[in-house]
Amino acid sequence: MSKDKNKVLITGAGGQLGQEIVKVFGKDWVVIPTDNHNLDITDEKHVQKVLTKEKPNLIIHCAAWTNVDAAAESSDLAMKVNGEGTKIICEAAKSIGATVVYISTNEVFDGKKKTPYTEEDKPNPINPYGLSKLAGEEYCQELLGSSCIIIRSSWLYGPGSKNNFPNKILKRAREQGFLKVVDDEVSTPTYTSDLARAIKELVSKKANGIFNLVNEGKASRHDWAKEIINDKKIVVPITPMKLEDYPRPSKPPKYSTLSTEKAKKIGITLRNWKDACREYLDNYLK
Repeated sequence: MSKDKNKVLITGAGGQLGQEIVKVFGKDWVVIPTDNHNLDITDEKHVQKVLTKEKPNLIIHCAAWTNVDAAAESSDLAMKVNGEGTKIICEAAKSIGATVVYISTNEVFDGKKKTPYTEEDKPNPINPYGLSKLAGEEYCQELLGSSCIIIRSSWLYGPGSKNNFPNKILKRAREQGFLKVVDDEVSTPTYTSDLARAIKELVSKKANGIFNLVNEGKASRHDWAKEIINDKKIVVPITPMKLEDYPRPSKPPKYSTLSTEKAKKIGITLRNWKDACREYLDNYLK
């Protein structure tokens, strides 16, 4: 395959997932990393100019406003970035014949189901962040059809962020000497390193459509916090609390575990979330 045919442009390349994707694809692809400073995804003319100049055949669209609480307080801005920004990326991609991989979220669901959500389940977001990400999904499907892959994942963490859940839990445990963590919000912690490799596998298999990609298993926030504290051998009380007792601007889905059966059928499986979390904690957190 020639270099021109093996060229990927990554939006949000400085984010915790974007950084891992740059590493993984950088081994055998020509990688064009972009971020806010050199690609404003809400500026249609700028996006068209950059994509026409670079001519990637693949765009991995990680750039998003992922602060769910801030999105709840500024829903118009969340829609501008996550919805309209994705539309702009897809329109420009279509004009140069590029495939788009769009990173979506478990928060497109309402959390009322009792079993893992499949790719066929009907989305029903209950917060502005989920609404804006679903709008992005719809633009991808409408504008690109089979030239897009939508990847839904959940509870991302990795070395590219100091502000992820494991870091915050450790900081709080050490500073406060106790923890109160929600036990009725359930999904799957997903390690960005594992997710990036799975995305590359999906691309190599020339897949299209919607895929759930998360580490195996499920956990509540409380379960995850216990795993983190135990791994670091920190002795602090962890008191369970309910979502309704934890005041925040955004309302997350209570149960948003994603089924990975579709990915497994084409040979893509991520390891158990506990194994992945342990590796992250051992390698990156002291």
